[in-house]
Amino acid sequence: MPASIAAFGPASSSRSPYAAFAAPAPQAAVFFTLADGTRLEAVLRRSARARRPRLTLTQAGDLLLVVPQTLPPARIEQHLPQFLPWLERAWRKQQSRAPVATLPERIVLPLPDREYLLEIAGDWAAGRRQIAQAARAPELAPPLLLSAGARRLLVLEEPGRLRLFGSVDDPAVCALALRRWCRATAARLLPPYLAALAAQGGFALAGVSVRDQRSRWGSCARVRATREQTQIRERRPPARSGFAGFLSALLGDKEREEWAEAPKTAGRISLNWRAALLPVPLLEHLCWHELCHLRQMNHSPAYRAELARFSPHWPEMEKALNKAWREMPWWALPAAPPAR
Repeated sequence: MPASIAAFGPASSSRSPYAAFAAPAPQAAVFFTLADGTRLEAVLRRSARARRPRLTLTQAGDLLLVVPQTLPPARIEQHLPQFLPWLERAWRKQQSRAPVATLPERIVLPLPDREYLLEIAGDWAAGRRQIAQAARAPELAPPLLLSAGARRLLVLEEPGRLRLFGSVDDPAVCALALRRWCRATAARLLPPYLAALAAQGGFALAGVSVRDQRSRWGSCARVRATREQTQIRERRPPARSGFAGFLSALLGDKEREEWAEAPKTAGRISLNWRAALLPVPLLEHLCWHELCHLRQMNHSPAYRAELARFSPHWPEMEKALNKAWREMPWWALPAAPPAR
């Protein structure tokens, strides 16, 4: 059967079993049928930044077609056949490398040097009893409750152990609960670590957030300087020339020192919660990578020189980051679909 394309339609709601937990707005979709009869659905997303249609395939097997904001449907359909040869190859490769849908025996968080054994502990009723007992132990972390339609799951964190109660026979629901627990834990661990590095390197960090990015370890964005910072920098004294300038350079200039110490352009950094799973040296490199973007918002030679000051072995570290993303376990993958 030759590969073919079905035109537009609503994105299938059967793709995710978590509609009751977080119901997304309906999305348009396109459908591809491969030569072996496999029918694939790609979510269609319009972007003001896109210059041409782009099809991507995630590790979890999700397809996303990004098109320019104003591209009409007829033109989109004309572009679709060009993706079929690539999609045939990419889908076969993705299926051959797809991680096995199994839960981990343990979760290791290198930053605090903690290891949590995963325990399938019982049904929902047993979990409710455990909640009552945990309420009498304030030193324990609060329980995490997950409701996904008719499925419910409870995660209890104890020293060195994560106990799961409820729909423990559903690997997809368990994986979703583990991702949410890891994200909440990373939100407590990563910001202070990054802030400490920023202070060490003299970076002006306006804030840190921990998110669930689908395809990157982190990102950064500059923020506007405060009124006080702007006033300080606007008071920059004029350069002196001649002998007065020579004396100023020789003896120092208090006004110029104050201006030089004024805060530089600040920025906000967003880290992927999965960074909490990285070995500490790799996590440190990731933080330097994002912090250096606050000074160089590109990957120019100037940026690489800045990064080399803080992470001398950055080329090897960048490769290790890419490898870590490719080898991410199934349960931690972005929006991992349930096992079929």
